Amino acid sequence: MVKGKNGNEITRIVESENSTIIIIYHPNSRILFCSISDADDDVDKLIEVIKRIANRFWKKHQSDIKIFRTTSEKSRFQTIIADIENLTRGGTIAEVFPKLLVVKNVMKKILSMGMINESDFQVALKCTGESSPLKIARELSKTRNGVNEVLKRLEELDIIKM
Repeated sequence: MVKGKNGNEITRIVESENSTIIIIYHPNSRILFCSISDADDDVDKLIEVIKRIANRFWKKHQSDIKIFRTTSEKSRFQTIIADIENLTRGGTIAEVFPKLLVVKNVMKKILSMGMINESDFQVALKCTGESSPLKIARELSKTRNGVNEVLKRLEELDIIKM
């Protein structure tokens, strides 16, 4: 379990082999927002989207929440479903499939120039546009965080596209 980066907010991330659970407390509304997603989804994107959903929910339903707490009337909240679909792009917002932008021969030259190391090279070769960072990490027996750091470096060098 990982705590949020900011000390004032309450964000919890629970990662397992097959899924990731993100729990965010929205202090203004006093509501917990929760997301359960695939283990290979981008956690930072998920957190960003959940916070946008929470803020939009609060802006739209601030007065309805007070009524709900006294009556348990939840039909007023149905409009948030469309917002969730739009903000999450139908559940695909956090999918990441890096794609190599250069051919293997150029990658070998970049490796020989010392711009990347052998480990970075192996990660880059796995970027087919069909493999997630988690899948690449499992294939190379590396940690997902380690692979994500390599992918960020490769993206900065314009070797891959996320």
